[in-house]
Amino acid sequence: MANDTDFHITFYIEKNTTSSFYINVSLNTSSEAPPVQESAIRQFGQSYQRVHGYLSVMVCIFGIVSNLLNIIVLTRRHMSSPTNFILTALAIADTLTMSTYPIFAIYMYIVSTPDCSQNHPAGWQYFIIFHNLFIVTCHNMAMWLTVALAVFRYIFVCQHTRASVWCSMGRARLTVLVVVVATIISCIPNYFAYTVMESVDNSTNQTQYCIGPSDLARDNPMYAQFVRWLFGVVIKILPCIMMAFLSTLLIIAMQQAKKRRARLLNKVSRIVDHDHQSSEHNRTTMMLVGVVICFIVTEIPQGVLAWISAVDDQFWEDVYLHLGDLMDILVLVNSAFNFILYCIMSQQFRNTFKNLFICNVTTSRKINKSNGAEYSIVRTETTNV
Repeated sequence: MANDTDFHITFYIEKNTTSSFYINVSLNTSSEAPPVQESAIRQFGQSYQRVHGYLSVMVCIFGIVSNLLNIIVLTRRHMSSPTNFILTALAIADTLTMSTYPIFAIYMYIVSTPDCSQNHPAGWQYFIIFHNLFIVTCHNMAMWLTVALAVFRYIFVCQHTRASVWCSMGRARLTVLVVVVATIISCIPNYFAYTVMESVDNSTNQTQYCIGPSDLARDNPMYAQFVRWLFGVVIKILPCIMMAFLSTLLIIAMQQAKKRRARLLNKVSRIVDHDHQSSEHNRTTMMLVGVVICFIVTEIPQGVLAWISAVDDQFWEDVYLHLGDLMDILVLVNSAFNFILYCIMSQQFRNTFKNLFICNVTTSRKINKSNGAEYSIVRTETTNV
């Protein structure tokens, strides 16, 4: 027999950048719930939930380590550039996005389950709210930093004569600062959307704690709709549209530049070095386009689903909630993927990484022996850029 008042809670993160953490609390006042035919989406969500905790922890561990490596490589003196400064800020944002998720995943999916019947302590519920608001903010920063990267690269490729002024190191620092401040401001509505709710289990006389809508959200029914529109459309779909548009322009510009260069070079060997430099710039541009495309692939579906949910509450309950864990793992994979992309597409990044972590000591040879003691000279490699 179910309790007269049962709270069932579903946790999930809709990340815009990661965007917003929505917590659905459904109130069942009937003593017996009628049997419901489970949809395929619901069954998928329940099946995936069993492995989500383990998978997300592994992705986060890899992502945190790889992003720390990104930061170390990109902050070397010879790697200093406006683009790499923004990439460093992006790596920091991605690291922070994944920093608290392993704690959340281990407790909520491995040790326990996202259900109020598990009698989670109040302190844990407050941590859940902090955790989600924190990663929502950090992932939003990563989203808009990626937009900034696309803008900077577009200016460099398509407005090259103005790039030294518009894309200076000072402008890059200012851009990162503006993104951080604007993201925090845009996330403020979500900060006031949820609170910890207290209820008493009549059968055991125990106090239970769940996350539910705040007084502001309960007193203003349109508030939740506003939050969904804000994060689903303005903060998810809008930046994805901007990134898709800029990426298209970049690809077109690169193709045009390649044709012009082919006509100008005409297989003249004396400008091979210039062609090599242009190829490196093209690889950098394609690497950044790859970063942008990864964001678009993982964010657009979430934005579209959130937009539909904003106008259709039934869709929200029947579809969106059950895909929350899947959307989480997509965002985590995206946050962890950049290191692989840099290694594949940037020769400068590969060389610097190799010199720092693999070939820092390339040769150790004996140069002198005296009184039975051996002396060695160690040659280190440096990268000239």
